[in-house]
Amino acid sequence: MPRLASITRRTFLKNATAAAAPMLIPASALGRGGMAAPSDRVTLGLIGCGVHGTTWNLDQIFRNADSQVIAVCDVDEERMLKAKARVDAHYSQGPGRGCGSHGDFRDLIKRKDIDAIANCTPDHWHVIPAIMAAKTGKDVICEKPLTLTVAEGRILCNVVRDTKRIFQTASENRSIDTYIRICELVRNGRIGRLRHIQVTLPAGNESRGDNFTQRDEQPVPKGFNYEMWLGQAPLAPYCPARCHGSFRWNLDYSGGRLTDWGAHMIDLAQWANNAEATGPVEVEGKGKYPPRDRLFNTAEEFNLDYRYANGVTMNVSSSQPGIRFDGSDGWIGFTGWRGPVEASDPDILKSEIGPNEIHLYHPSEIVKREDGTKGGEHRNFIDCVKSRQPCYAPAETGHRTITIAHIGNIAMMLGRKLRWDPEAEHFVDDAEADKMLSRKQREPWTIANIDSWI
Repeated sequence: MPRLASITRRTFLKNATAAAAPMLIPASALGRGGMAAPSDRVTLGLIGCGVHGTTWNLDQIFRNADSQVIAVCDVDEERMLKAKARVDAHYSQGPGRGCGSHGDFRDLIKRKDIDAIANCTPDHWHVIPAIMAAKTGKDVICEKPLTLTVAEGRILCNVVRDTKRIFQTASENRSIDTYIRICELVRNGRIGRLRHIQVTLPAGNESRGDNFTQRDEQPVPKGFNYEMWLGQAPLAPYCPARCHGSFRWNLDYSGGRLTDWGAHMIDLAQWANNAEATGPVEVEGKGKYPPRDRLFNTAEEFNLDYRYANGVTMNVSSSQPGIRFDGSDGWIGFTGWRGPVEASDPDILKSEIGPNEIHLYHPSEIVKREDGTKGGEHRNFIDCVKSRQPCYAPAETGHRTITIAHIGNIAMMLGRKLRWDPEAEHFVDDAEADKMLSRKQREPWTIANIDSWI
């Protein structure tokens, strides 16, 4: 018999099920009724119960019978309770049992019955809960854009590496067949030698919520822990437009369109350029920013030029979503969000990738959906939690992708060309720019305090 300290939660459940064989237990506990047996089920805690967390993320988790959300957390009590009700309804759990609810992410993370967390918080809250979860032995799937600053991204990657946790940057693009194929065609030389990448992202500061126009200072609503919502960001008066649905257009909490959509499209550029573990060596560009003291102050328009050490150049500009790869023998790309793939020669699109050529990471196919995804980032995450193999977008990949957006914002703010050292993750001979790679975190919501919470 194994020592008590070595008995895992799943081992305990297996032994308990065997010992209780004569008892009447629910069919779901044995894996019937569309659910996996508890010993094979990955238990999840959802942190961040906003629209994206409780629609897209919960919907994808619910598709997987071998995972189960057992706790939710949000600083907004109304959102938290709605999320709990949705989880309980999905799993047919009655009052007084089922999904737990927490107003403080630390309480959820410290639970011993949770295997992994899904971090669906605003951008400035991505890293701190992820680090705490990794340090307490939990795997993490975290929304994009992965970080608020380059410095905190490096800390996160180091913690994930040292704790040997499974980490997924939640970007569905890497599970879309056409995007994988584009990158494989480029990597295998179907357009010749890659020379230039054109990335286009949406322009403007646009709301995703209902509070975009409510910019006047107001009392904090009952049940909303605004102090914790601000977290590491500076103190600021409450107004609805600062928070739910609109936070990405304020530099205290995010980086605007460049980080939001850049996390998707720049990621594809990195993948096709075989640059996932590195980055460009030069950046310059111009952006149109509102005054810094405005509520919405991220760049409304931008035009950035990057250069990689391998000679590939990349332009990132604001117009509409899209990407195009230009090579010595042709081009391939698409315009619009998940638009049809086009190429300079139709034969490029018909080309087969041979068995001895480069084959990129294809996530396992569970249910093929109309949008072309094969299980998506959540299915891939659950598979990797079980296999202990890397996900298709691990922390280092997500960090390197969003670093390109961050240094682009810095170059535009400073208004000059910057040289970047992707190995050291510092600018070359530019102390002023280096200072912008990190920010002062407001107490007590700092990375330095995480160990005291565990």
